Amino acid sequence: MPRSHAIAPDRNDPLSGYPDNLIINRPDLKSKPLILGEQLLTIIFWGFWFYLWLPLISVIAWLLGFRILYTHLMELGGVDNFFAQFDTFSRGVALASGLLACWSFYNLKRYGSYNRRTAVLKTDVARLKKDFSLSDRDWRTLQEARILRLSFDTRGGIVQVVDATREAAAIKRA
Repeated sequence: MPRSHAIAPDRNDPLSGYPDNLIINRPDLKSKPLILGEQLLTIIFWGFWFYLWLPLISVIAWLLGFRILYTHLMELGGVDNFFAQFDTFSRGVALASGLLACWSFYNLKRYGSYNRRTAVLKTDVARLKKDFSLSDRDWRTLQEARILRLSFDTRGGIVQVVDATREAAAIKRA
């Protein structure tokens, strides 16, 4: 029977129990169809979200008096005036779009080749204990308790770790 060479789980990694741990830590492992599928679903659900809110937005707009626009354009014959001013309006939109495109191009030229993103530094239990001056008992409490109460000193160090789970259970029973 062939043996698989699976990576041994890191016991100190809180995400090691999740099946998609590798994708969480390494999003570059996602396939192109998966990325495109996620983006398509996002667009579809945002569209559905706006579709659901459209009646409420319409009612609010009507209450705020936006029906005046319809009255002036359709009932009072202002459509001709609208189309007469449409040229000026279009030029304004084109100018704003051009300025945005120029600003985007400037930022691309200035910052495009410079990647300021840095990898998240990995840490381990020993370093966390040392940085926060935690004893083994405090560390065990941090890992096992569902509700914690921490006390900090003026420099941000942890002074006291209290398991408040029992106190919360007593309050719920009362």
